[in-house]
Amino acid sequence: MAEIKRHDELQGAIVHVYDGIEEADNQLPLWWLAIFYGAIVFAIGYWFYYEAYAAAPLGRAAYDEQMAAEAAAAPEVTPEQLVAMGEDAEAVAAGRAVFEANCVACHDQMAQGKIGPNLTDAYWIHGGSAMDIHLTITQGYPAKGMPPWGPSLGAEAVNHAVAYILSIRNTNVEGKEAQGELYAPEGAVEDAGVQEPAEVLDGAAAAPADGDDAEHAEPADHAEHADGEPTAEGSGSNEATEE
Repeated sequence: MAEIKRHDELQGAIVHVYDGIEEADNQLPLWWLAIFYGAIVFAIGYWFYYEAYAAAPLGRAAYDEQMAAEAAAAPEVTPEQLVAMGEDAEAVAAGRAVFEANCVACHDQMAQGKIGPNLTDAYWIHGGSAMDIHLTITQGYPAKGMPPWGPSLGAEAVNHAVAYILSIRNTNVEGKEAQGELYAPEGAVEDAGVQEPAEVLDGAAAAPADGDDAEHAEPADHAEHADGEPTAEGSGSNEATEE
């Protein structure tokens, strides 16, 4: 037992004095000891129940399961609905709020890309259609750094996020370089691999010209034969003349 230096009326027995600092040796309150030892027992029980034996899912896993069940129960969304939401100011505003709360860390404030790709150009890693974007947000691509937001956001917030991204698609905000493949909606003309209508018409107009030249060239060939190799009629008339 430590030597008692002196006895203080408030602190009790003073057992250590160092550089003018006094340390008392008092018994801890019983309520404090009960909470302390109770926390130790609870931690051990928690570890065995959730970690060692996995008798129940952890809080995050249980939440994700619940959100996934709600998403599965929600009615399926169609491309037409998503496109219509992308043209609705209220849905786009709600989607912008979702984006700013969850997506700016990777895609930056104007969606011009940071860790994640630029969402305002025409190039998409996992497809640029409304349903492609919906699938990317909902299920994610964890191997490439895109987490699944469907379970945590819910179906409605995901739809709003898609609406916002559709509204800023092809606005070409200066930022991260293009990634993925060029996407053009069905019926649109892409820069690569598809000719403009004017070029197609020019090509179509050029084809008959080549055919006309070929037709005109044919008599010329006959003319060459007429000059170089006399025809049967020409030969007969020459013989008649000789006779």
